[in-house]
Amino acid sequence: MHLKSKTIVDLSKAENTTIVHDALCYWEGKKLKNHAICVMSNDVHWVFQLNWKDEKGNAVWLEDVLKSVKQFSATQINHLTQQKGTLWHKESWDVTIRDQRHLYETIEYTRNNPIVARLVKDWREWKRTFIFE
Repeated sequence: MHLKSKTIVDLSKAENTTIVHDALCYWEGKKLKNHAICVMSNDVHWVFQLNWKDEKGNAVWLEDVLKSVKQFSATQINHLTQQKGTLWHKESWDVTIRDQRHLYETIEYTRNNPIVARLVKDWREWKRTFIFE
């Protein structure tokens, strides 16, 4: 999943990253399983597996999870930065993972995003990358 910021807010600032991370991890074990997150200055790369049903047996819908994540993080970041308006682009770019190899490659892509952007030489140096085992 690729979420793109619509504003000039730097998502990679520690306090903003914490808000985004908390929003992306909120449904962990309830509606999804996280594999990788990389928060960049104006976008987020998020690899996760959506559950078919939540802990109550209700169907889980991607659009509901995204709405929740975007709404919570936007509200919190706007409050913190004393801004108003839309934080996220309406569209998100998602890819269906086809197999274990594709999952591995997608996690690697996410993990190496800060290297490709020439922000660090080793992904572990970017404190806004989270890998879930």
